[in-house]
Amino acid sequence: MAKANVNRQALVEAIAALESQREPDDRALERAVATALSALRDKLAELQSISGDHQQRQLAVLVADLSGFTALSERMDAEKVREALNAMWRVLDAVMVAHGGQIDQHAGDSLLALFGLPQPRTGDAARAVRAALTLQAELALFNERVRQTAAAGQGAVWADDWPGPAMRVGVHSGPVYFARAAGSARLTAVGETTAVARRLEHAAPTGRVLTSAAVVRQAGTQLQFEAAPAELAAVVARPPGEAVFLATGERPDQLTFAPALVAGQVTRLIGRDEPLDQLENALQAAIDSGAPQIVTLQGPAGAGKSRLVHEFEARARLLTGVSGVLRADGRLFEAEAPYALVRDLLLRRFGIRPQHSHFIIEDRIRRVLDALDRPGRGRRLSTTGRLDSTLELLKQLLDARVAGRLPLDDVRQLVERLLGAITAAGPAILILEDVHRADRQSLALVERLAQAAGQLPLLVLAVAAGGHETPALPWLGQEDDPFSPVSRLAVGPLSPVESRLMATDILSQLTPLPMRLLDLIVAESAGNPLYIEAFTRLLMERGVIAVGERRGVDMAQAERMRLPAGLARLIETRQLALGGAARRVLQAAAVVGPLFWDVTLLETRPPLLEDLTEPEIEAALLELEGKRFILRDPTYSFGATQAYRFRREVGHRVAYESLPPAARRAQHRLVAQWLIAQQSDDRFGAGFPAEGLIARHFAAAEEPAQAAVWQRRAGQMLAAAGT
Repeated sequence: MAKANVNRQALVEAIAALESQREPDDRALERAVATALSALRDKLAELQSISGDHQQRQLAVLVADLSGFTALSERMDAEKVREALNAMWRVLDAVMVAHGGQIDQHAGDSLLALFGLPQPRTGDAARAVRAALTLQAELALFNERVRQTAAAGQGAVWADDWPGPAMRVGVHSGPVYFARAAGSARLTAVGETTAVARRLEHAAPTGRVLTSAAVVRQAGTQLQFEAAPAELAAVVARPPGEAVFLATGERPDQLTFAPALVAGQVTRLIGRDEPLDQLENALQAAIDSGAPQIVTLQGPAGAGKSRLVHEFEARARLLTGVSGVLRADGRLFEAEAPYALVRDLLLRRFGIRPQHSHFIIEDRIRRVLDALDRPGRGRRLSTTGRLDSTLELLKQLLDARVAGRLPLDDVRQLVERLLGAITAAGPAILILEDVHRADRQSLALVERLAQAAGQLPLLVLAVAAGGHETPALPWLGQEDDPFSPVSRLAVGPLSPVESRLMATDILSQLTPLPMRLLDLIVAESAGNPLYIEAFTRLLMERGVIAVGERRGVDMAQAERMRLPAGLARLIETRQLALGGAARRVLQAAAVVGPLFWDVTLLETRPPLLEDLTEPEIEAALLELEGKRFILRDPTYSFGATQAYRFRREVGHRVAYESLPPAARRAQHRLVAQWLIAQQSDDRFGAGFPAEGLIARHFAAAEEPAQAAVWQRRAGQMLAAAGT
């Protein structure tokens, strides 16, 4: 493994060096560099696909088969069948590759793909199910395109005879062996796991995805399933009697806030009745006036801003019939990336992922627009004949490579039309987390929303840092005008009484509760709710507080502890208590950014992690996720890659600053080179504003020449924005 990593890194470094020499104005040089880059990237792709040894592996297996292939063969001659199937499989094979699968076997009407090569990963089963669902969607869209081109007389020679077949898909996970195919030197997957996947496919209803219970257990809560009829389980289940399931779709990703758990219970919101009332008043003002209201929630890290918004959202859904809640995060990308905050909002609203083809992207956008454009919803997108132009503008906005060229007024009108269609069914709430980190174009759009005329009952909640990190938000200052739709809400510390109530509620299992322990928690927290939660959790981790059957408090140990002063020191203490591998993985991830990918750590393999195997790095990520330092982010996952984001900005900052400067610089350089290597993937480039990220990493690595090259490219994108 070490040798493969060295070879891979050498290729990545060569690609990065060549990329910095590209000069579009020098055509001869550009052709030479492009040719060399193509060869290097082909070699890199080949290296990434090497499966190593061929012992038993724990893989997810997907089997897909066309329904009615015999009838298809009877309707068309052999040449037309071959051309039609080749056209179809070009689309469907790309789905497997885009989701990180490798096609192991391919017949005229079927395929078998493996997920987990070259190295099995914890998300393989979920990726296989996503690929299966996308496969069904892509086939339906392919059939529709063929039908439309045939009707217009513009189809291929086989289009008129194409019956629009459906497909059955089965997915199973388990040990897979490799053996040589008969009459071939190539190794192919064999064993009971592949046999079960084939039986699942054969039993699947036409147009559906049938999975085993093992897949459902491994896929976790990211996907939606329903129990299949019992008679199907009797045919295919292994072990016998175990249920089988039909995959029905992905769970929506809306950055939903998850309240913290302490001792297995959700902490209650305490001491925030007044700001809750103010938020309700702002929502009512938006409803009564039919115009947007912007409330900026400011407060220090850990003050409970996001928790306050979560409680308000739940109350608003019950009391006011809110039609929709939209979310976006302002800190996931560079502040210089045009419309990054708006793009984040739209990607989550439309359920678009980097691995989706342009066919799927257009279909998902159109479905949402059609739903918003139903008769009887009031303001309709199509009333001015702009539905198609709206679709085209959205496609451009969702592509990070071209979004910067869009004029601000065009994007503003687009966003207002979409919000107008959403709020036609009732008031809506737009939640912008960490808005002080957002790009200036998105902030300008928020400011202009406050000036929107017409029926737009929308409450914008802009969650921002406070104190010494006072953000420069363009609409702040307008709240001094009593007629302004802009207001500011400071989320300050809890009072000592409120802090005591919160600590008492968290430790309600301890009776009687030592007053000295409460005094200690209240004194150290300084009214910060996150500190109270994290400090209590730290005391539990160190055995000072025991809950459950042996509940109790060791006050002598508590009073001997060296207590961290302030939230950042407390989080640092909790990070120091992590296992060695988990802490190092967290530090390396922090260098990548608030949003990072597991494959970045696996492929760059900085000195900090060079002694860890891939399973050990994955186990560390699972530990960090379990302890809620990081969260999965399916919106930015691509291929066989899982995206994560730091749960809290302060946690990201503490992890980053705990790494020695020399180690940070080395990791920044590796990350920059990794990002450059990913640019060969068209879908990666469309989803991520890579130029600015690469420039930032080279600058942090103290390589100013390389940083200037990529900053110039990022600047060209910004200059094209014209804003």
